[in-house]
Order: sequence, then structure tokens, then C-alpha cells
Amino acid sequence: MGVLTSVSAAIRTRTGRKSGTSARPRLVINQGGRDVLDKEMRSPETVGSLKRKECLYYFEALPLEGMEDIRDDRLGPDDLQVRLAFDEYETWEPGLALVWARSREKGTIPLALDMGLTDALSGDERAGVSSLPVRRVTSGAADTPIRRMLLVVVTYDAPYAGTDDPIWVRIRADAGLVAHHIVTDTPQTDLEIDTANIYELAVEVPFTKGELAASKTGEIRLGIHGSDKWVPKRICLFGLDEVSHAPQRVVPLVRISDPGPLSADPTEGVPSIVLALD
Repeated sequence: MGVLTSVSAAIRTRTGRKSGTSARPRLVINQGGRDVLDKEMRSPETVGSLKRKECLYYFEALPLEGMEDIRDDRLGPDDLQVRLAFDEYETWEPGLALVWARSREKGTIPLALDMGLTDALSGDERAGVSSLPVRRVTSGAADTPIRRMLLVVVTYDAPYAGTDDPIWVRIRADAGLVAHHIVTDTPQTDLEIDTANIYELAVEVPFTKGELAASKTGEIRLGIHGSDKWVPKRICLFGLDEVSHAPQRVVPLVRISDPGPLSADPTEGVPSIVLALD
């Protein structure tokens, strides 16, 4: 048992004409009836934007001193609440929010996931609500069936780090190919310099993290179709226990930083990499 060392979030804004904002919403975590974290979603690690159709990746390293109340042994749905807050007199319409934490003892801990947010946030009560709960989830186990996935990627802020080529995720277990998803154009600004993206990936055959860990031939592989180099800064992959309904359990699969450039041109990078399990 211990305290959380960091909290991260990936939040995608809806596509409506007035859904985005240039203001600064906050991420709030309440435990034991009081707010133990209340921070604007801006930090040196924040990437992306809250404009319409865009994704914001937020990372907050928590100092151990002063954060002792956010303990990894008290993270049940009734012990901790996560919400988005907004005080300014404009509106913001998030559509998807994924929040997770890190603990030295337990690794990655999914906290909340809502893929169908519909309310508008606003400090003006005539335009929306000032605070919006994000539905709590529990961390899936090694034997939790994975039927869908969420891929979170951050692209480096460097010349030629972005790409126009599609990327793909392929997962093999001992039984064979269980997922092969190609990420093509979406309403987001896809894989461009200094952007964050979150993608929903299909699973063809349900699998478990335990099967991959025990497999001699199983792997999670990320690749690119084309020679337009892509330089990811961070890659996170999560498994969901539901195909279409709201997931109850989220399985942390991958958490990798600085994997190196991807390209079909061998002078620019490698065409694919194996992603180690988190």
C-alpha cells in the first residue's frame, strides 16, 4: 500500500461547432469527502488542446509530501470521485475522458472512464454545469476479458516528428491474431507535432493480459504504413471489458515513453516495435 505518485488524463472534446474552449478546466479528485487534488489541466507535460475535435493529454507528478491522502489502498468506486470542473463564462463540451494514476506499489491504476459525456461545462449556470463527474471504473485483473481497447499517443514537439501515414496495432496470442487495427484519419489532428490523440481500437477475439504475459509467441506490436516518419513521445494502451456498453473494468496494457521513430524507410526509423506489457 502507498500513495499515488502521478495522475494522468486524456480528454477528447466533442465535434460540435461551439464545443471547444481556450480556457482552463480543472481536474478534481475527491477522497473521503474532500478534494485532495484540484488542478488546472496545464503543466509542462500537458500536450494537445481543448479545441473542438481535439484531445488534451494531461500529466501531473504528485509530490509524496502533502499527497498522502490519495492512497492506492482506498480507490474503490465509493472511496474516490473524479470530476471535471470549469469556472469560466464560456462553455466546453468534453466527449471522452480517461483518467488513471500511478503507484510505486501497484503500477498503473485506471480511475475513471466515460466515453459518452453529453453535458456542457460552464461557469454560467444558464449555459452548462460547473462540475461534471467522470464515471469511476475499477482496474481489470490478469484474467479480465479484453473486448475493446483505447490507445493514447503523444507526438514529440520537434521538426518532422509528425506523420500523415496511418499507424497500426496488432496483437497476437498463442491462439493467433486477436486484434489488428489500422488508425486512419479521424476528426482529431492525427499524429501531428506536439499533439495528443486517443483512439478506440477493435478486438476481433477477446483475450486477457495474463494470456499475453504467459505466451511464448504473443506480443503487442505497433507499426506504421509508410515512410513519413513518426516520433511518438508516449504510448499508453488500455483494454476494456465491454464491446459497446460502458466499461466497468479497464486493464492497463502498455505504458512506454520515447520508443524511437517509426518509419518504413530504414534510414528514418523502424517499421514496427514490440510494446512491452505494463
